[in-house]
Amino acid sequence: MALQSVVEVLDKCAAYFESKGVPNAKFDAQTLLAKAMGCRRLDLFLRFDEPLLEDVLVPFRQYARRRASREPLQHILGDVEFFGLRLKSDSRALIPRHETEELCEIISGRYFPDSSAELDILDLGTGSGAIALALASNFKNARVVAVDSSEEALSLARENAELCSLSDRVEFLRGSWFEPLKEGDSFDIIVSNPPYLSEAEYAASQPEVRLFDPKEALVSRQNGLEDLRCIIGSLKGRLKSGGVAAFECGAGQPGILAAEFSGNFLCDVLTDLSRRERFLFLRGAV
Repeated sequence: MALQSVVEVLDKCAAYFESKGVPNAKFDAQTLLAKAMGCRRLDLFLRFDEPLLEDVLVPFRQYARRRASREPLQHILGDVEFFGLRLKSDSRALIPRHETEELCEIISGRYFPDSSAELDILDLGTGSGAIALALASNFKNARVVAVDSSEEALSLARENAELCSLSDRVEFLRGSWFEPLKEGDSFDIIVSNPPYLSEAEYAASQPEVRLFDPKEALVSRQNGLEDLRCIIGSLKGRLKSGGVAAFECGAGQPGILAAEFSGNFLCDVLTDLSRRERFLFLRGAV
């Protein structure tokens, strides 16, 4: 039997993914074959005619079956790049996403451009640790505290801190929002990507989200706003003078929250790269 070439395997896999409703079928096929071959995705284009042996095809078929079941690409690869860091990714916490990376970029570029500043930073609902570790890597003189109610998520966050050589820079605490903090502990930056989906939005989400992400990290009551309102309502005494609280929100939520809390804070509603209102920044008491 003639061996199949790289391009033949890619074409078949992409068609298979498309039949299963996998988004970005060609890209995912290329990425997984590159993993199986131990090369970069772009290297495949120089190796299209290369025949593939079973030592590549066996693991590739396993990867392809997992992706066809709609397991996230990042879980199959085992890691994801975020803010210049390489983070482990699995079902213990949400996959770090581009919008959350944008949140970190806005904090460090617009609100606190001095990366040498001595800051106290709090990440609420840290999940994989992505935000806390990104800000710790950017602000070399900062004290960073990361809180999550899930011990599984915290175990992943600690592993990522170790991988990024930031274990001595970030303190991880288990609890609900501000609950595990010391009395009177306050921060220059309080940041959170909390649950903000409604039950209806969760039910309509892609299988990659609905079947593989922890639901408790996604869904909030009050049409997705309960946790955001809880955090913002508890900021008093936790946000230092001149400090900023930064939140990633769902569709339409930043404007709703800005209207609710404009009597207590200066509110900035910012869009993400797709021009959707995505972020809410709160500064100082009015």
